[in-house]
Order: sequence, then C-alpha cells, then structure tokens
Amino acid sequence: MAWHPDHMHQIEDELLSVVFDAVDTGLIVLDGSSHVIAWNAWFASASGISSQDAAGRRLDELFPGATAPGLKSAIADALEAGASRLLTHSLHPLLLPLRTRSGRELVHNVSVRPLGTAPHLQCLVQIVDVTVAVQREQVLRQRQNARYDAVMNSAPDAILTLDAQGVIQLANPAAAREFGYAPRELVGLEMAVLLDVPETWNALWTSILDGNVMHRPVEVTAKRKDGSASFLEISAARWQSDTRVYVTAILRDVNERRAAEEALRHLNQTLEERVEERTQELVRAEDQLRQAQKMEAVGQLTGGIAHDFNNLLTGIVGSLDLMQTRIAQGRTEHVERYTKAAMSSAQRAAALTHRLLAFARRQPLDPKPVNANQLIASMEDMLRRTIGPLHALEIVTAGGLWTTLCDPNQLESAILNLAINARDAMPEGGKLTIETTNAHLDDAYATANLDVTPGQYVAICITDTGTGMPPDVIERVFEPFFTTKPMGQGTGLGLSMVYGFAKQSEGHVKIYSELGKGTTIRIYLPRHRGAAAEETSTARFTEVPRAEAGETVLVVEDEPVIRQLIIEVLQDLGYRALEASDGPAGLKILQSPQRIDLLVTDVGLPGINGRQLADAARENRSNLKVLFITGYAENAMLANGFLDPGMEMITKPFAVEALATRIRSMIQGKR
Repeated sequence: MAWHPDHMHQIEDELLSVVFDAVDTGLIVLDGSSHVIAWNAWFASASGISSQDAAGRRLDELFPGATAPGLKSAIADALEAGASRLLTHSLHPLLLPLRTRSGRELVHNVSVRPLGTAPHLQCLVQIVDVTVAVQREQVLRQRQNARYDAVMNSAPDAILTLDAQGVIQLANPAAAREFGYAPRELVGLEMAVLLDVPETWNALWTSILDGNVMHRPVEVTAKRKDGSASFLEISAARWQSDTRVYVTAILRDVNERRAAEEALRHLNQTLEERVEERTQELVRAEDQLRQAQKMEAVGQLTGGIAHDFNNLLTGIVGSLDLMQTRIAQGRTEHVERYTKAAMSSAQRAAALTHRLLAFARRQPLDPKPVNANQLIASMEDMLRRTIGPLHALEIVTAGGLWTTLCDPNQLESAILNLAINARDAMPEGGKLTIETTNAHLDDAYATANLDVTPGQYVAICITDTGTGMPPDVIERVFEPFFTTKPMGQGTGLGLSMVYGFAKQSEGHVKIYSELGKGTTIRIYLPRHRGAAAEETSTARFTEVPRAEAGETVLVVEDEPVIRQLIIEVLQDLGYRALEASDGPAGLKILQSPQRIDLLVTDVGLPGINGRQLADAARENRSNLKVLFITGYAENAMLANGFLDPGMEMITKPFAVEALATRIRSMIQGKR
C-alpha cells in the first residue's frame, strides 16, 4: 500500500514531537527575531510555563529581569553570525529561573547553536540539569575540607596559608602555639612581621611567587609575640584557586636540634683543644724536620739551578757584548747570529723559570680544550729525535678519547720531560710507549689516594723498559730538587713540574715502578665536555695589523724596561700609548674622560694590584677590555677562574709578536 506524502509528513511531525518531548534535557527553538517557536515538556516542567503559552514571545518577556546577559549575547551570536556557545553554571550562574520537580533551584548549563541557513536561520537552546553533579561536588569538597582541617589541626608543625600579598589567611593551632598568638590574631598579619630578619623571607617569598620550587628548607629566626626568638625551618609552595594565588608555608621547630648541634660543636672544640695540646710537641718536631728539608733543597738548588742559570746568562751576556762590539766596529753582518744566540739562551732561561713555578703550582696556566691524541701525534717527530735511535717509540692512542681542559704547552712540556727521564733510565736502549685512554676514578680509588676527586679522566701513560726504581726513590720522586743524577746533570725539577702541572689542572699523577722491570707514569687530567680548541699561529711582528685612527692603550707596569718595551711596540703599530708606573697613577688616568680602548697591566703592582685596578676602572668603564701581564700568581690563578669576560692574560716572558697580536685581537673583539 502506498502512503500519501501528506500522510508521511504527518507521521514525521508526530515522531519529532514525541522525541522533542521525550529527551531528558530542555529544548527551546527560537525564530530569527528571538521569539519562541516551541519548547519541550522538560523545559515546560522546569519553567512552569507551557509551550503554547510561550509561543511567539521573547525569553525576556517570559522571564522578566531574570534572563542572564550572557544568554542573550549567545542567542544573538547564533542568529547573526551562526556561532555556537556553551555557558556553564560556574561562569554564568542562574542563566534561567528554573526549578526541579521538588521545587529546588535547578543548576544548569546552556548550549546555544544555530538551526537552518540564512535567511531562515533559527536558534536551538539546550538546557542540561547538573544539579545532582554539583551537589555531589559540594559534598566531596566538604569532606576534603574536613580532612584538610583535621590534618591542619593535628599537625605538630606550624602551617600558614598566605595570599599573594604575604598576608596570613589561615593558621593552624601549632602556628598559634609557636608564635604565641591566638589563631584569629595571626590572620591578617604579614608574614614578615613574625620574623627577626625579614630580608631572608622577602628573598624567599619573591622566588616562590615567581614559581620556583624549594628543594630544601630555609632556616629563619621567628619573633614571638612575647619578644623571644625561635629557630624554624620553613618550606613553602605556591598554589592557585581559580584566579587567586596562595602560598602555604610549613614551619618546623629546630631549637632542640640547634641546641644539640651547639653542644656537639662545643664538645668537638674542647676535644680539638686537648688534641692540639698533646700534639704541639710533634708539630714542632715536624716543623724542625721540614726546615731541615728546605735547607737541603736550597743546597741542591744552588748546585743545579745556579749552574744552569750561569750557563744561560753567559750565553745572553756574551752575545750582547759581541753585538755591542760589532756595532761599534760597524761590522753588522753577524749581529743576527748573536741576536739568535741571546734569544735562545733567554728562552731556555724562561723555560727553566716556568718549571720552577710549575712544581710550586704557581705558574699561571692558559687552559684550553685539548685532544691528547692530536697533541701527542704532533710531538712524535720531536720525541723520536729526543730519545735517539737506540730507543724504540710506540704511540698507542685510544679511539673515542675524551677532551680534557689543560694548558697544551705545559702538557707538551710534561710529556717531553717524562720521555727524557725514560730515555735516561734506558742507557743501553729500550722501548718507550706512550698510551692514551679514558679512565674513571671511583670513590675507592679516591679514598686510597689523597687529593683525588672521583670522576672521569683522560689518562696519558708513559712506560719505559728501563732500570726501574726502588720504593724509597718512588716515595721522593716528586719532591722538588730530588734527583738521582750526578751534580750538574739535573735540577730535580722535571717530575716536580709534571706533578705541579697535573695538580694545578685539577688532575692526578701516579707512578708504578719496579727495579729491573721499568717504570710507568700516568697523568690523569679531568674530562672536559666540549670540542678541542683549534691551534692558532702567531703572526710575525711585521704582519700584525696596525692600529686604527685614535685607538688608545694604557700600559700600567712598575718595571721601567718592560713598560718602555710595550710602549715602543704600541707606538710602532700606530697606537696612542699612555703609561703609568703603579696602580694609583693608572687609576687616575682611567678616571679621566680621555679615550682608552685597552688596559694592559701587570698583576703585581705597588699600591693596588692589577686585578683591583681593573675592577675599579670598570666601575666607570664597564666595557673596558683588560690584558693582564704576569709571571707569578700569588694564588696560582687559572685563567678560567681569575678572569672575567673581556679579560685575558699573557705570561712573561712573551714574544713581541705574541703581545702585538693579542692586543690587536682584543681591541677588535675577536677572542
């Protein structure tokens, strides 16, 4: 049987009407002018108005003065712009005056969406009952608050809740007992009022409000209502409720612990005093022994160092005398040869001085990231020439070797010294092996070896097949001036220099030796997490770029010869050179308005030292670049610990080319 179209439409309308009234939410259909077309049975029950009575009327007519502005705006957006909106009860309470079947206020969410297309656009408003869910949430919150109150009231530690201004909003009974106030008296007080030194709290408060997490409690001194002091440890955390920020602070009483610590400290102090009294005689005996050892060392120094220095000075003075004579005679063809001879002797003297400073750990280092494999490979030809044809050389480099941070020149010198010692220990020939490897020194090793920090190291091992050493020699091998060589053939500084260099580089040296079986010396240098530095070559003096117009350098040096030398180098390169003989005179120039592009200063100056001068100068010239000149450092300074950004260091004695290149690169800002 065929159904008539009108009959079909009638069935569809009846079906839609049944579904419209059967859904468990409120449905309202509005026309393009916001008039009610119909609403379902659920909404008729909740509003108390039938759909027939509502048809053709606006919501603000049906609910005069009770329709929320947010709902009106959402309906307008749906009809005018085709936009959908969800209005929740938490942000838009009491959107419509609805009631449950029991007569209670009906808490609801409202969604608004367009129906159809323009120009016949309509609007569907759906109302969802969330009354039961809200009531459950309220019950849950009340239970949580009850549990929170129980914890707060029974906690032995003081607990305070503060607002974003640092004002106390909540205090538990323990806080009242701790500070001597009634709980209601604490509420409304600023936290800083309760502390003896509020500056500590102010710094902590700023950090907490910025969102930083406290990883350990901070000790503060509380000021009780009666004026007495109490020591507390405070932990605090920031939290947020809706848009408001709060901080909860827990304060623990540490008065008993501090009293116990003080008693223990007093006990230790008296114990130390008793021990000190009993060991004074031993200390005096050790001092006498140490003085005797120093005198013995000085005697060895005069036999070795003085001999070497006399030879070096003879070469320098003799060459200079010949230069003066030949120049006076007008015979200048051999002057360059005498200059090279004097320079060679001077460089050997400088190397000897560096070795003296190295074993004393007072030689300024210029640490750089170093790949030990590349450095040793570059030394191979020199090492082979040094040990001679009687001795075989094997170099074993580890794959994936870590980078270390040290002074590459001093590392080369240390390896060369050890190679020479190995050669001398194999007078009939033998084999020298140089190996590299990654090493991890654990806590057990550090416990067994003093002054060793556990961690990752790069190990450089130098092994020979020579005569070896007995235990009594091994114990003294790193002592300054100690040598087994005849008088005049060694200063006893080689191994001392290696030891001093390793310690100054925060590393370690270990020796293994047995008579007749050879010796192995391991240098451990800390791992550096970074790429090795690229080698740079020093330009000849004639190749150094000249100054640009007006560039000015201030030289502060108390030694007139060195100061004049630097001034002449600067003037030859076109710089405007200013000079001062001590710190106060240099500071006076630096405080003047004249242009200064670079400060070149000795570290050890009379009056104020070079670093103090640089710090004082940067108070007015914050971007002033500083080049320190030093040959000795009181605190065995490392370049990466003594220098701030914009500061560099060059060690005496230095080549004129190196000084000129360093000055140019600093002014141009390339380093």
